[in-house]
Amino acid sequence: MQLLPEFLYRVRTTGPLPSTSGSPRGERQYWIVSEAELEGERIRATLAAPGSDWMWVSDDGFWRPDVRAPFTTHDGATVLMHYTGLVEQTPVFKAAAEADRPTSWDDQYMRLMIRFDTGAPAYRWLNTSLFIARGRLLGSGRIEYEVFRVP
Repeated sequence: MQLLPEFLYRVRTTGPLPSTSGSPRGERQYWIVSEAELEGERIRATLAAPGSDWMWVSDDGFWRPDVRAPFTTHDGATVLMHYTGLVEQTPVFKAAAEADRPTSWDDQYMRLMIRFDTGAPAYRWLNTSLFIARGRLLGSGRIEYEVFRVP
């Protein structure tokens, strides 16, 4: 199987709110997706309204994002994005986040499974494709993902 590079996804988050530590459903942190963009040959879009990340926090060294974010494309179409994944809390990742420094792609295991929803004819290919991504920190609260389409 081949993965096709499709676009970059850059995101800035703010927060988190106090966690739900002690909840019977497990600990979560709530982060606000405050800025985001999709940039590729077939799509250019910016965040249309704040998104949300209900991040599962686990003691196995991984966090599990559950993110929803609405986008508006450069030509006015609405594209909704939802993703889940794994973010490994390595020592390098933690130190970089605390010091507002970037990480390399291999400093942590940061992977996403992304789904889209749109009614715009020009972007219906998003509805009928599977996407995965790898990520890295650009600094505290700023992340960049390389997004690949599975043909």
